[in-house]
Amino acid sequence: MQFQVPQFIETEDKVVGPFSLRQFLYIGIAGFVAALFYFFVQTWLFVIVFVIVMGTAGSLAFIKINGQPLIKILRAATNYYWKPQAYVWKAEMPHTASPVHKTATAPSGINLEAIAAGMALHKSWENLQTGTKPASKTSDREFIEKRMNEHYQIFQRVSGDRQAARRVDYR
Repeated sequence: MQFQVPQFIETEDKVVGPFSLRQFLYIGIAGFVAALFYFFVQTWLFVIVFVIVMGTAGSLAFIKINGQPLIKILRAATNYYWKPQAYVWKAEMPHTASPVHKTATAPSGINLEAIAAGMALHKSWENLQTGTKPASKTSDREFIEKRMNEHYQIFQRVSGDRQAARRVDYR
């Protein structure tokens, strides 16, 4: 069974001559306003108003930007400027290493202080969720080494090669 699929669905129907109903209404209303001004104002003012009103109506009727009618673009611009906007500020990563205290950095550029701060924050959050008391640590260096040893383990293959691998704990 074959169905006829409509083609050109984005184009508006031509109702009055070469104009769509929307275009005809813009031009018709502008013509009516211009006719009113013709009878109520002087000629020099009529010419100025006529050019402005017909120019506006012509641009609303015929100008499209990126396939969208100009009235839709103006409506979006008005909503953008009149409605409140939320500005979200995202702070950049603060520099934890001061120029006086040089720290050892990993190959990816992450320093040990950042790793320790992240681990401490993670451990604090874990303690808060589980309700356990935080363990006292002796020094930052020992704490970092202990945490690094928990996650990475060196093992020896049957061939005798030593390799470091990340240990995954499924607790």
